[in-house]
This record gives sequence, C-alpha cells and structure tokens, in this order.
Amino acid sequence: MEADVMVPSLDSMPRIFSLSDLKQQLPGGREHALDVTLRWLEAGVIRQVAPERPVFYRVIAGEPLSEAEVLQALMRTFPSVVIVAGSALWRQGVSTQQDNTLECAIAEPVTDCNLSHVGLHSRPAGWWSVMRQVGGLSAEGRFGVTMLSPEMAVADAAAFRDVWMPDRDGIDWNRLSTARLSTATEALAPLRTGN
Repeated sequence: MEADVMVPSLDSMPRIFSLSDLKQQLPGGREHALDVTLRWLEAGVIRQVAPERPVFYRVIAGEPLSEAEVLQALMRTFPSVVIVAGSALWRQGVSTQQDNTLECAIAEPVTDCNLSHVGLHSRPAGWWSVMRQVGGLSAEGRFGVTMLSPEMAVADAAAFRDVWMPDRDGIDWNRLSTARLSTATEALAPLRTGN
C-alpha cells in the first residue's frame, strides 16, 4: 500500500510520455518506473507507441489521439520521422484527397507502430543525404514534424512504391515545379526499389 502512495497519478502524466519522464517523478528510479509502466500497460490505461521504444500514450476512452499528439508521439519515438507521399501533399494543400493513413518515412529499420492510421516506411541511409542535397524537405512542417516538399513527395512515392498517393486528378500539378520534380526523381533514381 505504501508503494502506491509513491506512484504518480496517471492523470498527472502528459498524454504522450517516456519512461524517462515517469522516472523523474518517482523516487525509485528506473526499476520503479518500469514496474509502474508494466502495471499501467497490463491495465490497458497506456499503450506503447512502438515495440522496444520507451514512449507511451495514455488511453482515454472516446478520445483518440489528435494529429498533433500522434506527431508528437512519432517524434519522440522516431526522431527521424518525415511526413511523405499523399500525406505531405494534402497537408500542403497540393492534393484535394485526404489520406486515411498518415504516411511517414523513418531512418530506423523498425516500422511496427501501435498508433492507428499511421504507416511507417523505412528509408535507406542514402535517402537522408539526397533530401539535404536537393532540398527535398518542405520549409513548412506539421506540429514540429518535417514534411517532404510536394515534388519530393511525388518522386519518393514513385521511387519506393510503398505509400498512398492521391489519384492523378487529385493533385494540383500547377503547384509543382517541373524542374524540382525532375531533380528529385533523378536524385532518387539510384535508391529506387527494384534497382
């Protein structure tokens, strides 16, 4: 009973939190934080964002995570996360078709994720260099998460073919630069799936 007095209230934790965040609120350190986390997981009041990653979110009945919370959870779990494909196009107003799954690329080979409506896609190490070299990242982000530029989103989807894209008629091609699209396509050619 005394040990429970030392457990912080789940309501006192932010909606997205890490094991380190919990550990800071407990006198017993890492082992105590692990014990509390396991109890909360078993009770179903929290979920882990991804296997083997110490980032969690509070489960609140009838209240799914907002897009800002999903992106915060992804950033804390996968710091390399970038919004790609149709998800980047819609969020930048280049597509009239909204995604059902938030398409994201990460540097890590692990793509398991417990967040509903999120698709994680691993990209090779060279991909990140290409993004920097050709300016493939958009100047505007979404709740702190980087997005591909519209041209790079199209080129990346064509190169890797593992993401959702809107129908051709759903893309405002007038907002895309043919020169930047060509540069992005050429830069990704050596990384294309199936090469």
